[in-house]
Amino acid sequence: MEGYLLKWTNIQKKWQPSYFILYDDILTFCEQKGSNVEGKVSLKISVIFTVEDDPFVIMIQSGTNELKLKANSQTQFGDWLNALKIAQESSQKNKVQNFESQINDLLSKIWVTFAAFDETLNTLQINCSQIQYEITTKLYNLGQNLKTFLTLGFTLLEQEKERFINDDDSVYENFNQKQIVIPINKIQKQIQMKVQEFDISQKTQSLQSILESIKHTQPIKYKNLINSPVYTQIHITDEPERTHLPYKQDPKEKFCILPFLKSCIGKDLTRIPFPLIFHQPMSVLQLIVQQFAYFDQIKKASQCDDSCKRMCHIIAFTLSRCTSSLDNQKKPFNPLLGETFEFLTPDYCIVCEQVSHHPPISAVHCEGRDFKFWAQNDSQIGFGGTNIKITMIGKSHLYLRKYKEHYSFDMPNMLVKNLIFGERYFEHVGKIKYINHQTGDIGIVDLREYGEGQNFTQVNAEVRDCNQNLRYKITGFYNSSLYVGDELLWQRIIPGQEAYYYYNYIPLMMQANYLNKQTLLEIPCTDSRLRPDIAALENGWKELGQNEKVRIEEKQRERRRIMDQRKEVHIPKFFEIKEDIDTKTKGYVYKGNYWTEKHEVMDIF
Repeated sequence: MEGYLLKWTNIQKKWQPSYFILYDDILTFCEQKGSNVEGKVSLKISVIFTVEDDPFVIMIQSGTNELKLKANSQTQFGDWLNALKIAQESSQKNKVQNFESQINDLLSKIWVTFAAFDETLNTLQINCSQIQYEITTKLYNLGQNLKTFLTLGFTLLEQEKERFINDDDSVYENFNQKQIVIPINKIQKQIQMKVQEFDISQKTQSLQSILESIKHTQPIKYKNLINSPVYTQIHITDEPERTHLPYKQDPKEKFCILPFLKSCIGKDLTRIPFPLIFHQPMSVLQLIVQQFAYFDQIKKASQCDDSCKRMCHIIAFTLSRCTSSLDNQKKPFNPLLGETFEFLTPDYCIVCEQVSHHPPISAVHCEGRDFKFWAQNDSQIGFGGTNIKITMIGKSHLYLRKYKEHYSFDMPNMLVKNLIFGERYFEHVGKIKYINHQTGDIGIVDLREYGEGQNFTQVNAEVRDCNQNLRYKITGFYNSSLYVGDELLWQRIIPGQEAYYYYNYIPLMMQANYLNKQTLLEIPCTDSRLRPDIAALENGWKELGQNEKVRIEEKQRERRRIMDQRKEVHIPKFFEIKEDIDTKTKGYVYKGNYWTEKHEVMDIF
């Protein structure tokens, strides 16, 4: 049997026609009749089922992949469904019972049972006393853990199957034809390791019980979260840190970028809503965390008696920002007007606010025992057909308390190349001037546009004293290490092997969007960690994330329309424009009121 059906592609392209050929138990598909094969599915090891919400949809799950088909009529739906099931039954005759099919059926029944279990507990929680509420919450947590362990067990069996498939001696055929004794002890040990890897805490609590204490003190946050289709599905734990994101993304996920880029030529990209699939689960405000993974450079500068050597460490600290674009080729979310972000460590605390929407301006303030850092990220984005140029406008500042020194500098511009053909990559280009306003020392960093090749991350910099005498030269590459002469100045933190599936985030970046119980209660309702579109993408719920992205962008446009009607102007809550005494330039400076007024904010999500 063969013919055209609709196949689900992704949240951007949705349903697209494909040509399907069913021969024996193999279903092959391609873009159109006679074109190259795009994929194959073995019905012998798959589960075929329908969807109640859409009577024309046929789902085929092979354990690791899912194929979603849609017929154009009831007749076509019936013909294909019967043909698929007959082909599957025929392939399984005279064989032992399909072990994988049993697993998928059993797993489906388990999830249905747990859904009923959760619904029953929710009903009990609404009509019970405080003591009973605590008991039902414990039952809910135990149920969630049990569901996780079962799912992990079936995942391990699936991994065993994949190992057999790839065996050169065709062990998979023997596995299908013979009764195999599963090594239970080994599986149990692997499950224990997987449970640690997934970091599912037994301290997980329901969102409602966590939010009960802020129901009246933070009503906006309570309302947004308790009614959210995203956050009501997220596990909130007491764990202070995490080692991975909740969803392994596919780094090779494809998206047809050409039609989108054609529509962008000549336009201001800051005003174009990008599809969710272009993004990483992080706001622009949160990316500042990556730079502070190299906080040790500030500490070294604070302990160095040579003012020019201090300048070298500050240059290394600021150039470390360039590493964020090396392995992660996806863009962060543009912050909403009024969006905030806070990040606390024992060494420093960061406060950010989106102070302007058009043009987009992010204000950043970071403070530690030895220093203060503040910056205004103001950029202009232009599209040239095959590349994007991001011109950085705002200045950055660093103040060392011990020496009472104020440093100012710009950030390098960025080029995004090979948007259409070849492998996409980033270049940081331009001459950057660093000034120590107390000593008169200057630093010059030259990042040249090399084009595609080994040297596009090369750094050439020099530090001169107030008399223009050359004191130090900095050489190296911002994708590996920097040197002052033969002395190692700075070394890049390389993401771990597993980070390949988590946007190549280094350990500190893993915490930037992490939401545990304490953080949930303490951050304001405008914090980036409470953006539902970012949270949905981080959990792999891409269609839901796209819907939430559209919703909050519409909400922002409606707010702006109302403000225009009232002739109101947005006033930042935590930053104000002031003229800098040393640079004689105006920029956004922290007002010092965040920690006392952070919950007195607006509803933006």
